[in-house]
Amino acid sequence: MANRSTMLDEVANDLALWLDQTANEIALAFAPHGAPFAAKLSEKDKLEYYRAQLFNPDGTPNVQGRAKQIARLGAENFARVYKAVVQTYPTLRPTGVAGVVSPPPSPSMPPPSPTPPMMPPVPQPAPPVMPPMIPPPGGP
Repeated sequence: MANRSTMLDEVANDLALWLDQTANEIALAFAPHGAPFAAKLSEKDKLEYYRAQLFNPDGTPNVQGRAKQIARLGAENFARVYKAVVQTYPTLRPTGVAGVVSPPPSPSMPPPSPTPPMMPPVPQPAPPVMPPMIPPPGGP
């Protein structure tokens, strides 16, 4: 029997096509140039925002702002933003690892012990050797 389409099949195909096209047109109308709720900021605006998040007005680290941005952006993206801010504003005073401020040494704690010398390498055992062949009893 030949593959025949009925009037209902044609209506169903037309309706599916119309739904797909309409959905695409609506989606493009709401978001023609990117995320629908994203603010349109220049690079300068972004850098000023992140500068305020990563550094206090006097140039010292803003630990709370950095922790918030690390949680929001993740470590890799935070590092990228941090480098861009420090390159754009060279007067800022960055500290060691991005935002990690180590406390001053406590006078009650002893100084760290020196690193112990390295131990000589442990000799590796010799590979196993097959025992010599013993002829079977009764001779060859």
